[in-house]
Amino acid sequence: MGPVFNHHPLIDGWSVDTADIDNVLRIETNGELKETDIINLIKKYGYYIEALPD
Repeated sequence: MGPVFNHHPLIDGWSVDTADIDNVLRIETNGELKETDIINLIKKYGYYIEALPD
């Protein structure tokens, strides 16, 4: 997914916390990209993802 995130015009930065048991993905955007857009993008590539509760 790295190349997809790196070349996406609305994603400013991203990281995965592999030390966390949930392997938390953090994505920084300019605000135009919504949570559902990110989830749908990742699912399109065959990965499972869900938002963690606040």
